[in-house]
Amino acid sequence: MPPGRDEEPTGGDPEEGPVLSPEELDIAEDERVKELDDGRYVVSSGDPIADTGSEPAGQIDGETASDRPVPPEPDTDPEPAGAPSAPTPPEPESEPDAEPELTARTVHEWLTDDMGAANSRYGFDITAAFDGEVSQQRMVSNDVVTIFESLVMWYAQQIDRNTPVEEVLGILLMEANVPVRYPPDAIVRTLESTDLSPEDSIADLLEEIREDEGLQL
Repeated sequence: MPPGRDEEPTGGDPEEGPVLSPEELDIAEDERVKELDDGRYVVSSGDPIADTGSEPAGQIDGETASDRPVPPEPDTDPEPAGAPSAPTPPEPESEPDAEPELTARTVHEWLTDDMGAANSRYGFDITAAFDGEVSQQRMVSNDVVTIFESLVMWYAQQIDRNTPVEEVLGILLMEANVPVRYPPDAIVRTLESTDLSPEDSIADLLEEIREDEGLQL
């Protein structure tokens, strides 16, 4: 056993302090020291270290567990009952779809598509102004004569509601720069509807027309 620490050291200069002997520097024989491998020791601060072939509990590479910082445990406690829950953020309101710009072009495009979907051979959709008043008319048909008749009669009615339609149409046709050519059969049917005969003169024809207030073809 190495000499106790109370024994006076031998050798050395007393003025420079006590000098430890090589035996005193050897700590391998101390019961409170356990050598793990070359140059690594476990030192106990109190009781002797039991020879269990492994490091004492709580000691790693010469350090005790109390020497190491202990990380804080995560807060896993459930939310206490009755605690107010975090408010749910409101969902962003969707912006309303912008209405398409209404222009004359978009209106015409819509009317074109709508008329094309009518599945008729003929048709018209008119918006017209008559002496400051706006009127509209729409019609579709597979009969070209029916469409034309409806169109011109509606137009004549908008010109003058106090005058018969046939008279308004006659005035419009007479005043128009476009001459109207009637088929011969129409002239023959008109003459046959009178009391005239082939022997009557043109003067008789004019007189008949004046009495009937016009020639109806």
